[in-house]
This record gives sequence, structure tokens and C-alpha cells, in this order.
Amino acid sequence: MFIIFGTRGIKHTVSESPVLNNSCPNCDNGNLVNKLYRRWFTLFFIPVIPLDVVDRFYECTNCKSAYNEKIKDILGQSQSIQDNAQHQSRYVYAKALIATMTHMSVIDNDFAAEEEREIKDAIEQFDDIKAELIEIMERVKRDQNKDNFVFNLLNEARTELSAEAIMNILAQAGVVLLADGVIDKAEEALMKEYLIACGLPKDMYKTLIDKLQVKEIQEVN
Repeated sequence: MFIIFGTRGIKHTVSESPVLNNSCPNCDNGNLVNKLYRRWFTLFFIPVIPLDVVDRFYECTNCKSAYNEKIKDILGQSQSIQDNAQHQSRYVYAKALIATMTHMSVIDNDFAAEEEREIKDAIEQFDDIKAELIEIMERVKRDQNKDNFVFNLLNEARTELSAEAIMNILAQAGVVLLADGVIDKAEEALMKEYLIACGLPKDMYKTLIDKLQVKEIQEVN
């Protein structure tokens, strides 16, 4: 008899933490709920033993935006400070997203037209910094991860954003890998390298794949 065991990250609501009502900086009226990612030991894919906490963060019940726990302190500051913090988080998120999407697209030395279209569609979401994001795309197309450019942007994002936001970046970027319906070993290794670069355990890969599959279904629908 084969015994299948491993670990995976599971998202939990922190029930004892107060909800921050009508506080989401992204949609203005969403409630922010404190959540955490905890690693679990799994037996036959069933979580049986809780392990360490990977990250705690706030998630909007309305738009599902995720924030570093420091958002709780920022919400008590002036509106200008809140706006600046939101702008900085969005800026860091966008740079890491476009760099990662492009790197995933060129890792096999075949930058397909469909992949470029996906990246340019993502760039359109950030109209105010479009020119800089196009420069990032062109740089990664040309140099890939030279001087750790992509990994440095991911590491910068990890200091600014929550683990959930990082997972969302990687899941959105990873959609380009599913164009052929499968993630090969080299691509899987790259995704795990991304997780490590962000200070996340590589066994969060299973959680990332779950997010990828959800996004793929959303794309189809």
C-alpha cells in the first residue's frame, strides 16, 4: 500500500480579529477580513496536522483584494497617506506582474503572439504607468532575468504586499503557461523559484496551482 503525504497552504479566517468594515481602499465599501495562510501536513491529500503560519493579511469580502497587515495602521492616517500607500502597492504589484508574465512567456525561448496579447491586455489595466510597464516587458523579452531583474521585483513586492497578493500575481502570470494545457517540469521549477524569491515555501506550489485552475475557468467563462 502506498502512503501519500505532503504539505500544502490553506487559507483560514482569523475569527478573533475584528472585521474592518467599509475599509477596502480598492472598492471603498468592502469589509476587510483578517486571514492567514497556514501550512498543513497532508495524508492522502487530506490536511491532518497544522504546521507553521506562512502569512497573515486582510482580504476584501467584496473585490477580493488582499493587503499586508500594515493596512490596519494606514487606514488610521490621513487620506493622502492612504492614497499614496494604495498607489505604491498598485505600482509594485503591476511591475512584478508584467515582469513575471513576460519571463514565463520567454522561458522556453518562444514568445508567442497570444502570450504578448495577454501581457498587453494586463498592461492596459494600469494606464497611468503603461509606458514603464511596456519598458519592463521589452527588457525581460530581451534579457530575461539578467541581474535578477524579475526576482528583485518579486522580492520588492513581497515586502510591500501580502502573500495572497503575491500568489495572485503568480497565478495571473501562470495563465500563460497553460496555453498548451500543461505545465512542464521546467515551468514548475520556475514557479517554485518564484515562490522562494518571494520568501514563501515552495510547497505553496499546490495552493498556487489551485488558484491557476480557478483563473483558467474564469478565463473560459
